[in-house]
Amino acid sequence: MIELTSRERVLTALRHEEPDRVPLDLGSQITNIQTVPFNDLKAYLGKGWETRNWLRDHVEPPEELLELLGIDTRYVRTKAASSFKRRIEPDNSYLDEWGVRWKKPEGTFYWNAIDPPLKNATIEDLDSYPWPDPMDPSRTEGIRERAKLLRSQNKYAVVADLPTLGPFECSWAFYRGPDQFFLDLIMDKPFASALLNKITDLQLGLYKNLLDAVGDCVDVVMVADDLGSENSALVSLETYRELVRPCHQRLWGFIKQHTDARLLLHSCGSVVQFLPDLIEDGIEILNPVQVTAKGMDTKALKRDFGKDLTFWGGIDTKQVMPSGTTEVVENEVKTRIRDLAPDGGFVLAAVHNLQPGVPPQNICAMYDSARKFGKYPIC
Repeated sequence: MIELTSRERVLTALRHEEPDRVPLDLGSQITNIQTVPFNDLKAYLGKGWETRNWLRDHVEPPEELLELLGIDTRYVRTKAASSFKRRIEPDNSYLDEWGVRWKKPEGTFYWNAIDPPLKNATIEDLDSYPWPDPMDPSRTEGIRERAKLLRSQNKYAVVADLPTLGPFECSWAFYRGPDQFFLDLIMDKPFASALLNKITDLQLGLYKNLLDAVGDCVDVVMVADDLGSENSALVSLETYRELVRPCHQRLWGFIKQHTDARLLLHSCGSVVQFLPDLIEDGIEILNPVQVTAKGMDTKALKRDFGKDLTFWGGIDTKQVMPSGTTEVVENEVKTRIRDLAPDGGFVLAAVHNLQPGVPPQNICAMYDSARKFGKYPIC
């Protein structure tokens, strides 16, 4: 088979046709590498790469690393408004521009959202809350130039990555707190609906800002909203359809009206029960395909939904990547390629960001194995 460019490779897979090999991804807010494993990988490879951190210790992968690993995607993303300046407090916490406080306890690797700002709010409080301006032009400063350059080169698949989560996850994880918001879904549906719709309105602004800048230059647009846990859905299908789905339909419908790019949803956990609704509402790509979660068997997912969905991710980051040998990693890659790659519709990446504890040997093994065993026809 003739070797394709990275962009041709990804677009072929997204059409559910077989390219020359399985496309590879690294670099978004949810398929990235964090600072500690990046530094370990850099030392392992004997490189002196300089890069920047963004969004709570995500690394901007250097171009040389992307080329070395054979990554087929390149990202354009918005940023915080220029008026926002992050200030780390003495307790190692900071307040983001949306009024959410993040803290990294001493001796840990992760920033956690704490003290939900709307935990005790009323519906009336939602209008007086100091929301930032989603249309601030500084959010998209410089990204059109990058997107146009990447498109003119026609070498890589260009993905628009807006570093925010969807209305459902923002409601329970950041603004209201999980205990209170899941009570709201049962005991105070008017408030739950008002908060979900308020966040949706703001995100419509964020995506308008993004798509006005790059909507004609990108191949994929990412959205994110976690609907599942390891063992179950986070919300019943009935409640999802009543309260959350209308917000998704508004947001995703807007995106589809403003770009021809494919729509990728990041949704962790056991989400199989939502897939018919998600497909009906315009989702074309599912990430991260959390293979250890209940009901997320890759062979069954491909059988039941492979004609409608491209699967993007699939390599286990719970056990295999941090704890497996390189042979275990290779076998994981072969399994997911065997299950998900036939007839196209698969882009390989780790199930989530590569995190502290993942050996550099395993990162190299994942991508080396993918290039080796991902050649079509799949054996």
